[in-house]
Amino acid sequence: MRWRVAVAALLAAPVLAACAQHPLEQPPKGDLVHTVQVAGGGLAYCASAPIEGWGADVRRVIVAVHGLDRNACGMRQAVVDALGGEPAGTVVLAPHFATSVDALPGGHVWGTMTWPEGAESDAGASSYAALDELVARLDDRAVTLVGFSGGGQLTNRYAAVSPTELDAYVVINPSSYVWFSDERPGPTADCPAWNAWRYGLDHRNRYASRLSIGQIEEQYARRSVRYLIGTADDDPRSASLDRSCGAMAEGANREERAVNYVRHIREMFGPEVATRQPLIVVPGVGHDLAGMLGTDAALAALEPAPEG
Repeated sequence: MRWRVAVAALLAAPVLAACAQHPLEQPPKGDLVHTVQVAGGGLAYCASAPIEGWGADVRRVIVAVHGLDRNACGMRQAVVDALGGEPAGTVVLAPHFATSVDALPGGHVWGTMTWPEGAESDAGASSYAALDELVARLDDRAVTLVGFSGGGQLTNRYAAVSPTELDAYVVINPSSYVWFSDERPGPTADCPAWNAWRYGLDHRNRYASRLSIGQIEEQYARRSVRYLIGTADDDPRSASLDRSCGAMAEGANREERAVNYVRHIREMFGPEVATRQPLIVVPGVGHDLAGMLGTDAALAALEPAPEG
């Protein structure tokens, strides 16, 4: 079965600027919080109704994967607000990749900074494997994966190494990307691990090693991936910006890294890849989800890919 999935990995607008400094410190709660068993453990998620309660009228799912703040319900609400409400036939679902401070009893526990790269939980399950199994529960519904900031990092890397076929992937303002060659626009001489996974394809983790480099490149090149970046997301001192040497080799700030990465993708896979993987530039917007989604072009990027 081909999984046609719209996954939105998005930070809630009130916490965008400080996602790394103010993470969730307790398990999510409320009427919108549900739990599903995936990959040997519990995964909480926020949605208007539990998956098993959805009717046949639900034809599309937007899965909102949070950023480093881990505010899954905030993610969901940010997407719903951007859409002007949950459209008929659509459900916005936001999984919660918990750490030790905000996990539900019996739930998976991931590292604070490692779940975006597909690291394993305390139960030995990659965050990507958990997402694979979550998607499998959605049946043959259309799904688009969208990620903002830390969620954008997950979306980019998941699109590269997961065999699960989603309808589209939308990568918004992440700190870094996975590159498919050992070339970088920035310095690498003093950075021994600059091409290691999460920044490159060397020394991949167990989940990411299931496919060969050739298979990873082939599937990423044919997938529908949309890149969004705000021209004002160019602060090299942003508190949540990855300033490791591996990230700095990609560029000095998020805006520069996005432009460099899209150039890299077109050099790797040919100029025709731009039809499947466009760069959408939002003028004057910084690291702000509401601003990024406040344009017609950005909202159009959330739509499923055309058939054929």
